[in-house]
Formats: sequence, C-alpha cells, structure tokens
Amino acid sequence: MDKIVKYGAIAFLLFFVVTAPDSAASIIDRVFGWLEDIGNGVSEFVTDTAL
Repeated sequence: MDKIVKYGAIAFLLFFVVTAPDSAASIIDRVFGWLEDIGNGVSEFVTDTAL
C-alpha cells in the first residue's frame, strides 16, 4: 500500500508538471523563497545570540 501511494504521488507530480509547467514553476519558486526566508531568519538568530 505504501508503494502505491508513493508512485501515485510521483505520477501526480509528473502529470502536474507536464500539464501546467508555469504553475509548477511558480509553486517551486515560492517554496524556495520560503526556504530562503527561513534560512535568513535562522542565520540572523544565530548571529544575534552569538554576539
């Protein structure tokens, strides 16, 4: 059952990327933006607490 869900999710992602590449790229760009913001926040926190 676990493999079915995993392969189904992969198939859905591939289908989404093929049928709507602009939307998929926008979502990926947004996710990387969130990761960048999180990284910057952690970096600032560590810098502020270390000094």
